[in-house]
Amino acid sequence: KEYYLQNLFAAMLVPSGNDAAYAVADYCGSILSKESKTTKERINIFMNNLNKYLEKEGYVNTKLYDPSGYDMDAQTTVLDLAKLVKKLLKHQWFRDIVSQSSYTAILPDGSKQTWENTNIFLDSTSEYYNENVLGVKTGSLSDDYNLIVLYKKHGKEFLICSLGSQSNTSRYDDVSYILKTIDESDYLKK
Repeated sequence: KEYYLQNLFAAMLVPSGNDAAYAVADYCGSILSKESKTTKERINIFMNNLNKYLEKEGYVNTKLYDPSGYDMDAQTTVLDLAKLVKKLLKHQWFRDIVSQSSYTAILPDGSKQTWENTNIFLDSTSEYYNENVLGVKTGSLSDDYNLIVLYKKHGKEFLICSLGSQSNTSRYDDVSYILKTIDESDYLKK
């Protein structure tokens, strides 16, 4: 199947499609190096360029080795993640993708695919549903469960980055505690 690039971004961001991350890396690697012959070469070229870009942009504590981020050797910090997400949130296309409980992609052949968001704060049938959560992203690796949430309350947006929760449900419990604190803050209501 063929996909538009925005479809692949949505596949990475909504259902956490690692295969979409590899497809984007392969595609971008082919643009960066016309002479690369294999997918592995193209992905390596992309990752090398991505790491150079991240360093140039000041993400000095981040080093990635796999397009999907599913790699025990990858390094980052909550500060680098927050900085990157803030940069992405300046783009409406990004906000549109990460804010939906499901995303329907219209493919080049006119067919459609619908993906469910892994962020259950956005799922109106979930006990964790919160209408003030504007999205962003879940992630997990080994026994670490991560969650980045954009929350709007008191006319302000809050970016919450929770890394290293012990289970899928505990990441939502951890962030729910922070959201409750925001909701009850007299200082933030001003």
